[in-house]
Order: sequence, then structure tokens, then C-alpha cells
Amino acid sequence: MKTVILVGGGHAHIQCLKQLQEETLPDSRFILVSSNKYQYYSGMFSGFTEGLYKEEDIRIDLTELSRKAGVQFIEATVTELDPENKRIVLDKGEDLSYSVISFDIGSSTNHGFLPSSAVRTVKPNYTFPDTIKELRDSLSPVIVGGGAAGVEISLSILARKMRLGHTGQVTLISSSRLLPGAPKGASASLEELCKSKGLQVFVDEEVENIEDQSIRTCNRSLNHSGVLLLTGPASSPLFRESGMKCTEDGYLLVQSTLQSESHPEILGAGDCVTLSTYPELAKNGVYAVRQGPVLWENIKRTLLKKDLTTFKPQKRFLSILSTGGKEAMLLYDRIYFQGKSPWKLKNMIDRSFMKKYK
Repeated sequence: MKTVILVGGGHAHIQCLKQLQEETLPDSRFILVSSNKYQYYSGMFSGFTEGLYKEEDIRIDLTELSRKAGVQFIEATVTELDPENKRIVLDKGEDLSYSVISFDIGSSTNHGFLPSSAVRTVKPNYTFPDTIKELRDSLSPVIVGGGAAGVEISLSILARKMRLGHTGQVTLISSSRLLPGAPKGASASLEELCKSKGLQVFVDEEVENIEDQSIRTCNRSLNHSGVLLLTGPASSPLFRESGMKCTEDGYLLVQSTLQSESHPEILGAGDCVTLSTYPELAKNGVYAVRQGPVLWENIKRTLLKKDLTTFKPQKRFLSILSTGGKEAMLLYDRIYFQGKSPWKLKNMIDRSFMKKYK
């Protein structure tokens, strides 16, 4: 009997669980190890923040999904990986051996500096609801990070305050222009939109220090009632500490087959890995979703000792950024526009995605 362990409940792994409801593999058993029984969908974080979704709308019950798939679920965190002896150690002290193992554990937040006790992050993602409930009702929250997540959360908090008649200032600080990976015209348009809605925006400003009630950038000092860091990803120390082949910043290095460069019985997907064939590929949930079918196919082929298939990321993809008040900005290649219709499309896509796993 071969043992396949899936570590983490990310996009690719929940697709594997869905496939296991429809397929069975002879002489094999599957185990899902995740730090929490729920996997929260970040695509709906802005809607939850604004109050458009309930908590149960944005989460997937991994215990139920595992049960339906005939997979053993263990709520635990992997603290040690021993690739030479094909075993992992859990935080509860349990050892598990595997024939094949896959990691889809996401990433942590790149602090870039020593945060104070007032600083919060949205990772691990099961901490998000409690974190955002506290922050969104505070008087003067500050969000650090001008990427999609930072813009969405800032505008969602602001929209909720306006709808409920709450007072206070919401501030967004970015070390670069907003959406640095988007066309400059889209960034400029988004910044103008943010300011027109009443969001206090500071771009091209590095945060130098955060204290319990104040935050200092290279240009100014501001009071705050809580700081949320959305400053990009950071890798788990697990892979580097296990002696596996990693990137310089600690991400598991995988081939286009999603196999580890150093240990072919170890696979990975999502933000915790870097593709050796596409080292500059952004840590983006779109790619994690696309990796799911390839990961599932290659787990099967590894067990059956067949040639593996490869993942090739698409060059362009649709992105829809919530801008509060049931509005959104749609971006595709050089095209972008903002309004009510992109939000309706985003809501339909997000609810359809979640419905598959309910």
C-alpha cells in the first residue's frame, strides 16, 4: 500500500480532493495534513471585509471534503521534513511516512522589518476573519502594501465605514506605485479612484518603523489604530531546513512537472514553490488553480511509474480587483476598466468556484 500525503489545503490540493471523489487509485491511501480544518478563499476576502459575505461563504470545510474523497484528515502543522527517509514530523509529535508527498502550504507575509504588537497579517489565512473584524472597526487602520490585496482590503474597509456611517480615516501606504505589475495607466487610474473615494494614499514611501500607535515612513509619521501588512510573500523555512533544493529566498524549487528538483517523489504547487523553468512567475492564485489538474495527474503517474505531464503558465489572465461598494476594476493585458459590471462578474466567478467545494 502506497501512502500519498497532501500537506496544506491550497487551491491545487482541494482540486485533488475533488478528483478523489470521482477516481480511485488501487493500492494507495491519501492523507491530508492541514493546520486548520477550514481553507479560506482569499478571492472573497475583500467582500467579507466589506460585509457582503458571511464567514461560511468564504471557507471550505476540509474535513468534509476529505471525508467525501475517502481521505484521512489530520489537523496539524508539519514541523520537520526528512526527504531521505521519506517521513514528516507533526507539531503534535506524530511521525508519518510517505511514498509520495505534495506541498501546497502557501506562503507567509514578508515583513521586511521588525513589526510591533500592533501589526497584523492575513496569513495563515484561517486567521483572516478575526484579524479583519478587529481592524475594520477601528478608528484609523493603516494597510501597508500597494498590490491587489492591499488596495482591495483598504477600499473594502472604507466602503464598510461609509455604509455604516462610521467615522475615521483609512490609509494605504505603498513602497511603489499601486499595482506595480499592471500598466502604468491602470495604476494611475486606480490611485485617482482611491483618493476620490476618500482613501488616504501614499505611494513610493517605504515604512521605516511601526510602533503601537504610530507608523513612520521615509516622509511622514501617522497615528494608527492597527496596521495590516500585505507586503508580498515569504517562504516557509521547512524546505531549506530539510536540505532540499530551494531558491535563494527559500521556496521549494520544482520542475515543470511540479516535482522537486532534488527529490522527485516530492511535489508542490502554489505560492510555496518556484518553477525552475519560470523563476520570475508571480505568486498568484490563478497559477495555483491551473496547477491543480497537472498536480493530480502527476501524483497518479508517479504512483503508476508513468511519464509525467508538464505545467505551462498562460501569458495573460483576467484579473478583477474589488474597489468597494460592489464595484471592481477589470484588467486583462493592457485593457482595464472600472465599474459595477466587473464586480458582478467577479462575484459570479467567486461564488461558482466555492460552490464546487461545498
